[in-house]
Amino acid sequence: MSLLRILLFPISLLYFLYQFIRNKLYDLKLIKYYEFDIPIISVGNLSVGGTGKTPLVNYIISILKNDYKIGFLSRGYGRDSSGYILANERSDVIEIGDEPYLIKRNHKAVTVAVAEKRVLGIKNTLDRVDNIQMFVLDDAFQHRNLKCSLNIVLSKFSNPYYNDFVLPTGNLREPKSGIKRAQIIIISKCPPELEINKRQEIIKKIAPLSHQKVFFTTIDYNHSLKGKDEIKIKDLVDSHILLVTGIADSSELEKFLTKNRISFDHLKFNDHHKYSDFDINTIKSKSIDNKVITTKKDYYKIINNQSIDNIYYIDIKVKFLNDENNFKSEILNTFK
Repeated sequence: MSLLRILLFPISLLYFLYQFIRNKLYDLKLIKYYEFDIPIISVGNLSVGGTGKTPLVNYIISILKNDYKIGFLSRGYGRDSSGYILANERSDVIEIGDEPYLIKRNHKAVTVAVAEKRVLGIKNTLDRVDNIQMFVLDDAFQHRNLKCSLNIVLSKFSNPYYNDFVLPTGNLREPKSGIKRAQIIIISKCPPELEINKRQEIIKKIAPLSHQKVFFTTIDYNHSLKGKDEIKIKDLVDSHILLVTGIADSSELEKFLTKNRISFDHLKFNDHHKYSDFDINTIKSKSIDNKVITTKKDYYKIINNQSIDNIYYIDIKVKFLNDENNFKSEILNTFK
C-alpha cells in the first residue's frame, strides 16, 4: 500500500461510515427503492474495475437471448454523450461507450441502452421497446434505489474483496459487508489450474450465507487474433509485438502473451481511455516493424479514430471452473 493511501485513511473511515449508514437505511426500508415486474439481473462488484464483468455479461446474454427478449443497460463509461440513449445499428463507441458497443455488436438482436440512472433507463426502455422479458445490468450493485431479482458480484482472485478496504485507502466502493446482498459470488480471473482445496479455502474466507452460491471463473483467450485479416497466436511465438491496453487490469493478458513466448512493449492507458490523434500516431510510430495487439474494446475505439493496418484484437470469454450448469440454472430460475 502506498504512503498516500495510508495518509488518506481518515477519509476512508468517513467514506466507510457514509456507505454503512446508507446501506442500513435501505436495508431497513427507510429509503425507498423501485421494483419492476420483470426479472432484473445485476452484474457488479464491490471494488473499482477490472473484475471481468463484460465477459460474464456476454455469457449471460448468450444463455438467454435465443429464448427470451433481453434488454441490456449500462451507464456507458467513456462515452461523449450523457443521459438516456437507446442504441441502434448506427450507434458507435463514442455515443454509447465501449462496453455497450461490444454487447450490441456481439448480440445484434438484444436491446441495448445507456443511462446514468438505472431506474430511469429501464423505464425509458420499456416505454420504447415492447415485450422485453428481462434486463441484464452492468455495474449496478451500488444502485440501491433499484431492487434486482439476482445480484451477481465478481471479485478478482488476485485481490479478493475480503482482503480489501474502502476507498481511497483500498479499492472497495462500499464496506465488504455489502457482499451479503449478493445471491451469487464469483471469484474471477482465477488460474485455470486452481485446485479444489484452494477453492475451499476461499469459500471458507467468504463464509457464504444460506442464500449465496460461490463460483470460480477464469479467462479463456481465443488463439486467433482478428483485424483486417486473421492470424494465429502460435504464428507469433518468439516474436515481438506492441501491446496497447486501456483497461483496468491488463495483467492476465500480459501473462497470456508471456506464456505463449510473445515479447512486447506495452502502451498502457487508463480504463475507458479515449484515443486521440496523438495516441494513434504514437502507436503507429512504435509499431513500424511489429504487429499491434489490443483488447476488443480498445480495437474498435482505435479504428474509430484512424485505420491501422497492423492492429489486431484478442477476444476472450469466461470459463467456469466449477458448477457451470448450476450457474446457468440460477440465471434461468429468475424467470420462476
